[in-house]
Amino acid sequence: MTTPPKKNKNIEREGFSLGEMILDKSIDFVLIFVGLYAATALQRYQDEGEALEDYVQLLGDFNRELSANLEQEKSIEKDLGLISDSTPGENLGPLAAVFKGYHLQITRDGDIAHCLHQQFALAEEEHAISSQEKEKCDSLYRSFDATHGHDEKHFDFKPAVLTPFYRYEVWELYLANGVRNFRNKDLAVKVGEIYNNARLIEKMVADIETTFNDSFMSQVGRSAATDMELAEIVHDEELTHHLPEQDLQVLIKISHDLKDERFAAIESQSILSLKVERMKRTVLMMRSEIESVRVALKEEKARY
Repeated sequence: MTTPPKKNKNIEREGFSLGEMILDKSIDFVLIFVGLYAATALQRYQDEGEALEDYVQLLGDFNRELSANLEQEKSIEKDLGLISDSTPGENLGPLAAVFKGYHLQITRDGDIAHCLHQQFALAEEEHAISSQEKEKCDSLYRSFDATHGHDEKHFDFKPAVLTPFYRYEVWELYLANGVRNFRNKDLAVKVGEIYNNARLIEKMVADIETTFNDSFMSQVGRSAATDMELAEIVHDEELTHHLPEQDLQVLIKISHDLKDERFAAIESQSILSLKVERMKRTVLMMRSEIESVRVALKEEKARY
């Protein structure tokens, strides 16, 4: 009878050890994948947490920015008066005093030119001025000549600087980072509309500045030149108490110039007033939008 071969105990031990090793490695791989998944999930959770934190901060930042934009009304009001005063003819605020001063000076020049014309150009005609009118005109000449004999400036107005600073680049920077970060898309659109209105207001104000600083101030320059011509004629009259023919011809031209300049100034003021009305109404609309969106931003922030 054949005896069955004996099992090699060493082989059995080696086989067992190999099995254990394979099992151990399998467990290691499982643990690695579990660890990677857990780490990825944790990172995603942290990223979402950071994104949410950034979003909440963004809401607060825009609330503060819109509040700062609301304050920019003061930059306009310092020269054009209250934003709520938008009625044409009554909406220029402190800037209206500049036009008033201009009209007072050009009216004074007109009175002087009228006196000179009545006294000298029409002296030989039957409707020459009376002694009482002559005395009044002589007083105007002396006062006018005296003020122009010094360094005092006439028709001297400073340009207006009205442009508000609405920090539009804040919105542009936000857009560059991606509107997708704003979870409430409807609210993002409303914020964007406010900044678009702010840009529109800045353009309107720039146009108002151009109308005043270029158009009206050019008119002021022409009136200043006319005023100096008139001052020379008055000075000649004060020295000789009569006017030569050459001065009389210049006086006629000055009278026409003063009339044209007065109406040109009225036109500039009317155009400016209409532009200010449109701009102030847009500012009022944006003010309402800002107040509404600031409430919405606070409510959105409270959700998180």
